[in-house]
Amino acid sequence: MTRSKEGFNYQYTPLEEMLSVIQPVLHRYGLLLIQPPTSTCDGVSIILTRLIHVETGQEITSELPIFLPENMGNKPMFTWGGSLTYGRRYAIKMLLGIEPDMDTNTEPVEEIAKKNPPAVKTAPPKTSEEGEALTKQFIAYVKKNPDKVDSVKTRLSDRYGEGKINDKQRDLILQAILEVEDK
Repeated sequence: MTRSKEGFNYQYTPLEEMLSVIQPVLHRYGLLLIQPPTSTCDGVSIILTRLIHVETGQEITSELPIFLPENMGNKPMFTWGGSLTYGRRYAIKMLLGIEPDMDTNTEPVEEIAKKNPPAVKTAPPKTSEEGEALTKQFIAYVKKNPDKVDSVKTRLSDRYGEGKINDKQRDLILQAILEVEDK
C-alpha cells in the first residue's frame, strides 16, 4: 500500500486504497470485513468493525468512538464523513494489526522507532514486483525528503527485517540515501 494522500505534513494511505488491497486477501480466506456506524447503549456514536469468518460465523469485533469537533463548521456532513473515514482506517489497522503508513502526526518518528523495534526477518517477498515497488517508493521518498533520511533508514531496516525487500533492493535504497547525504 502506498501513502498517496497528504494531510498536516504527513502522508497516509487512503481508506479506499487500503480496502482495495485488504479485501481480496480477506475474501480469499473466507473473511468478511464490515464497519457499520452504530451507537452504544449510552448513546455514544461508534464504528463497529467486524471481521467475520463466513463459513463458521466466528467473528472478532472492535468498537471505536467517532470523535467529532465541537464546532462542525459550515459543512457538518463533510466533517462527520471525514471523522468516520479516519476512524474506519484506524479501526481496520488495529483489528488486523497492520501499519500501512507511519502516522507521525502525533509524535516524532524517532520515538516511534524506539518503541517499535525491527521485526524478526521472515520469508523473502512473495514476488519480486512487491520488493521492486517498495524499493522505488523508498528511493522516491528519500530524494523528495532529504531531511527525513534517519526515519527512512529506520523504515528500511524494518522492511528488510520483515523480508519485504531483498539484499539487492536494500543496497539500491542505501545507495540513494548516500547520494542524498553527499549533497
